[in-house]
Amino acid sequence: MQHKSVITGMLVVAALLTFGFSAVRPLYWPYVYSGVYLEGVEVSGKTREEVAQLLLFWQNQYRTKTLTVYYGDTNYRIAAQDIEFEIDVESTLDEVWHVGRRGSWPERLRNIKNAKQEGYRVPVRFRYNENKLANLFEQWKEAIDRPPRNAALSIVTGDIVPQEPGRRLEVELLRPALLSALRKKDAANVALPVTPLYPEITVADIAQTGIRELLGQFTTVFDDKDVNRTANVKLAARKINGHIVYPGQVFSFNETVGPRDKAHGFREALEIVDGEFVPGVGGGVCQVSSTLYNSALLANLAIVERTNHSKPLVYVPIGRDATVAYGVIDFKFKNTLDFPVMIMAETQGNKLHIGLFGQQRFPGTVEIVSTDRQVIPPSVVKRQDQALYLGETKVDRQGKPGYEVTTIRIVRMNGREIKREVLSKDRYLPEDTVVKVGTRMPDFKQDKM
Repeated sequence: MQHKSVITGMLVVAALLTFGFSAVRPLYWPYVYSGVYLEGVEVSGKTREEVAQLLLFWQNQYRTKTLTVYYGDTNYRIAAQDIEFEIDVESTLDEVWHVGRRGSWPERLRNIKNAKQEGYRVPVRFRYNENKLANLFEQWKEAIDRPPRNAALSIVTGDIVPQEPGRRLEVELLRPALLSALRKKDAANVALPVTPLYPEITVADIAQTGIRELLGQFTTVFDDKDVNRTANVKLAARKINGHIVYPGQVFSFNETVGPRDKAHGFREALEIVDGEFVPGVGGGVCQVSSTLYNSALLANLAIVERTNHSKPLVYVPIGRDATVAYGVIDFKFKNTLDFPVMIMAETQGNKLHIGLFGQQRFPGTVEIVSTDRQVIPPSVVKRQDQALYLGETKVDRQGKPGYEVTTIRIVRMNGREIKREVLSKDRYLPEDTVVKVGTRMPDFKQDKM
């Protein structure tokens, strides 16, 4: 009896082991589990290497993918290779292979069963070069974006320049649409999402205000060979052009022109930061604010806020510049007249013209003069240089003087002075002269005995 009990026990253990092994056997399946689909293609029963070969085959198809993006008559061609758009083979392969292979044993067995009964679909994962895509978007925005132009009076012709609508490329809408089209094998075209922008001032608006007379104007010259700076000057001028300032209203340059960044169409050009000329997005905008400042002075309007640059500029006299920095430094003036005033800003060749128009001319004259001008000589800064021998010196940068100046506005009526106003007392920093001083010891030769 005891012998039979031992045999029976052994049979039970064997049965339990057989059942246990059959239960966990799926966990050791060397292929993709049943019910797994990759981009609609069933890959059940395939090895990891076979799935990888399938992905590499698709990879070659995606690498030759091209699209046409368009807006109106404007067309651009973009190839997947332009932005390094391709299948992320390793990431996609891991997602396929890990179905039923992640989690605890019970979780894995449950996932294997669910995949077999209900199916498990794995999308192909892609990757691309974000910097290259951003550069393409920037190029397209540069060609498409255009701020609306208000109707305005022209200083050059004296006529009313009609309003023009603007447009803006919506990059955040374009990105998902473009990436989605690159994923689809049958997609060939993508319409660029462009939003129309409408001007605030129309010809009818100007006619209703009765604005026709020039109150004050000023012209500055810029280097039109500097493409980026010229573009910034023109863009800022376009943003203030046609703006109407009503009686008692304060005009803010920053509020009207808005942020100076690439997203708003501005480019990188030299600007003054901490007393030095450095590249910065929006360089050149201060020429527009400074030209407008002089126009407001000559129109005898009240200046509310104005700050001078840290260094003298070439396009306006000393003491007559107005620097701006979005969110930090603004230029503001107030319309103290009994009728609305309109800003006109236009470029012609390498000249920026800004004028202020109203319903009637000022019967007197306005003169801007500089007094108490003092020169601040530059300091000499010495810097050691190992390339020069001891005792040698070399001027590395010739310094420039700084200035202190008081600017006054004089208003006359029938030749008689009726007002003398101190506008500002400004200080412009000198630019140091930098001299290199040698520290290298001369080579001494010993005489042979």
